[in-house]
Amino acid sequence: MSDAEQRLIADRVNRNAARELVERGTGQVKSDLAARGIGGRIKDKLTGEVEDALATGVEVARENKPVIAGTIGLLLVWFLRGPLGRLIARLFGDQSEVVQDVADSGRVDGAWSDEE
Repeated sequence: MSDAEQRLIADRVNRNAARELVERGTGQVKSDLAARGIGGRIKDKLTGEVEDALATGVEVARENKPVIAGTIGLLLVWFLRGPLGRLIARLFGDQSEVVQDVADSGRVDGAWSDEE
């Protein structure tokens, strides 16, 4: 046998061994997919990632309670700004007329200012 024929035989043996490995791996993938489909795998992966994100969020919130409380408070004030503004106007009345009257008359707390 020539040197080229020996290399050809060795190459065929290597090729057949590689083919067997690929076919074994493909068979394993097929059996795994038959046991649990792609949709289930995607669902499991997304669920795991969401759980990790929530755990990280909870950990950050535990470490920064004042920041979280302040943020929630500011958001509440922002969303309730209309009712809060009406409440303040009702409590203190409409002070704009009183301020305008004082500015027009020059009177401060019932006394005349020195400017007149």
